[in-house]
Amino acid sequence: MNIIFVCTGNTCRSPLAESLAKARIENHSFESRGISAFEGAPISVHSAQLLQQHHLPPAGHARLFTEQDAQADLILTMSESHKYFIQRHFQAANVYTLAEYASHSARSIADPYGGSLADYEQTFTEIRNHIDNLAEKLNDF
Repeated sequence: MNIIFVCTGNTCRSPLAESLAKARIENHSFESRGISAFEGAPISVHSAQLLQQHHLPPAGHARLFTEQDAQADLILTMSESHKYFIQRHFQAANVYTLAEYASHSARSIADPYGGSLADYEQTFTEIRNHIDNLAEKLNDF
């Protein structure tokens, strides 16, 4: 299954989700994108620091969500607004928020952009919990 994680700039939340998923879930392909990404931008310093600290695979550079990405088997967004944007602009059928799909929660994952390392750690922990739930769900496939 090809799964794409989506946030705003593809520098904070979605790269964390991608790296966590790659480290914890086998037999599936994971990528990340942003709906307003500056193509080629590096991930945030705090995100990179957390990936290194937790011995997770490094994330690539920011990539913009495209029409081709809308064909993924599953698109998991960090917020309702990302989900609605993709549904409205790309008519993607298999799009959910990460929290909704993995944890049956309506809560969006807060954007730590511009925040402290502690803000990023809180976001990281929330994403990790959802990825753990996602791993259990995908193992049922």
